[in-house]
Amino acid sequence: MAAAVPIGIRSAGPDWALRRDFARLLVVAVVLPALILCALLAWSQSAKQRTDAATQLRSAAEISARGFDEFLQVHGAATRVLAARRGAEAMEDRGAFADRASWTGDLRRLRDQYPSFATMRVLDAQGRVIAAEPADRTGVSPGPCFDLVARDDAPASSDVYRAAPNQPPLACVASPIRVNERFAGIVEGAMRVEAFAGARVAWLRTHGYEAVLVDRLGQVAYASSGLPFQAMDRLDATGGGKALGAVAPGAPEAGWQRVDGVLHDDADAYAIAMGLDSGWRLLVLMPKETLDAQLFRTIATMLGLLVAVAAGVLGIAWWQMRRLSMSVHKLLVQMQRFALEHASSPIEPKSMPQELAPLADAMNSLSDRMADAYRATSRSLEEQRRLRASLEQVVDAREREIAQRTAELRNVVAELDRLSRTDALTGCLNYRGFREAANQLWREARDNGTMLSALALDIDHFKAYNDRYGHPRGDNALKRFAGAVRSALYHRDDVIVRPGGEEFIVFLPDTTLEQAVRVGERICASVLHADIAHAGSPVGVLTVSIGVATNLPEDGDDPEVMLARADAALYRAKHQGRNRVSL
Repeated sequence: MAAAVPIGIRSAGPDWALRRDFARLLVVAVVLPALILCALLAWSQSAKQRTDAATQLRSAAEISARGFDEFLQVHGAATRVLAARRGAEAMEDRGAFADRASWTGDLRRLRDQYPSFATMRVLDAQGRVIAAEPADRTGVSPGPCFDLVARDDAPASSDVYRAAPNQPPLACVASPIRVNERFAGIVEGAMRVEAFAGARVAWLRTHGYEAVLVDRLGQVAYASSGLPFQAMDRLDATGGGKALGAVAPGAPEAGWQRVDGVLHDDADAYAIAMGLDSGWRLLVLMPKETLDAQLFRTIATMLGLLVAVAAGVLGIAWWQMRRLSMSVHKLLVQMQRFALEHASSPIEPKSMPQELAPLADAMNSLSDRMADAYRATSRSLEEQRRLRASLEQVVDAREREIAQRTAELRNVVAELDRLSRTDALTGCLNYRGFREAANQLWREARDNGTMLSALALDIDHFKAYNDRYGHPRGDNALKRFAGAVRSALYHRDDVIVRPGGEEFIVFLPDTTLEQAVRVGERICASVLHADIAHAGSPVGVLTVSIGVATNLPEDGDDPEVMLARADAALYRAKHQGRNRVSL
């Protein structure tokens, strides 16, 4: 072997042309596009946040408006039921209409069922008070509801008013009493506005919103503490209130409207108006500073990301260039030690960057030897690739087989678990599934802060049914009964279980007591319409008695307390004559 010819080593000095060129290209190719991209992302995210905030504001307003409408509808329905029933009784016995004691008892029971009624009264066609609860309301003037109902002879709700100076603001609902198709008076219920508006407005405040409830006359019925309005104020008495009153209820695509100087500290806000069925309006506001803070956080995040990216890229580039400088120098020295005297296909040093020219000199000497080594290595690598491909095919086939067997095993285990929690006769959850469902739904209601209602169902006279028709027909009746119950449940989250025998339990997540009662009434009607013949039943068909209960704070963490209350309500339904729903 010929002796290596020493080659002069070029020093990698501090004045590095490649490093300067690379730094300039890095700024143009990375930092500037990153800056533009961050600006576009910040603009896009800001627009998205405004759209999302408007959607959330509208959703909160719609939910609250529905809550107000449902509240007034339920309480108005209570007065309609009482007025219709007593009007029908008066047609048979005219003296029953003037029976103050009977009216007082009805009003007292209605107030017990609907605590939001501050006062309830019955007035005759001339506006004279027949009965009142509490009794000290008998001498008060007829009030706004009487004029509305007497004028239209139809149920009505009033605007906000005060029964007396310095008294809390009220709103009333009333229904006409008709005797022989003639107007004979009204049943009226007055509610403190704070009683039905305070909780809903407080819920909006917990989500960062302000709200004001305005009646048909433009009077403030209730306003959150972040707004400069008091009950009974005229909304248009201030500049901000006048601008707020101009916000009209619109379709969801109408978006929100900005109102300047409407908050307590003259701050601006974005507002959405919702019209209620009663003619009132609910205005929900998001403070502008809340949205501005969200946008500021977005822009700050984008700027921070830009700074971090730029600093990281520049730092890594500087570090890599430093490593390259040191590595090139070391490789140059090492390769010059093994360079040959003659080399083929030489690399022109002038075609290389200034920093890599010494490396080109060394590579010219090693190129021939490396070509031979490359060919041998290529043959070896080709054989390795062939073996690797064969091995990967075997491994893939084995993995597919294992995955298929694993999926089959999971399906079998899932089916066994489902069957262990399902009643084979009716397809409902069995006792085990009942316990798991009760605990799970209770935890979800507690964690989410929602209501959970339970219906305890018991088929009336079912033992007599089995005794008369035999157990095979009794099993068939249970299947038909379970189908009738399912047809009355409208929500897919509702759960029906059969702990045993003719007893069933229905869980209704996110359901109030009033809603649960309506579901129970639908179930009673569905079972009755199923027309399962039962000669031992007073009505000739199979019926069901239902007890209703809803979780309460005093229930603690034990769903058994709620179920015990549902069972107690079921017994009351049985004692009251069966085929009914009881609380």
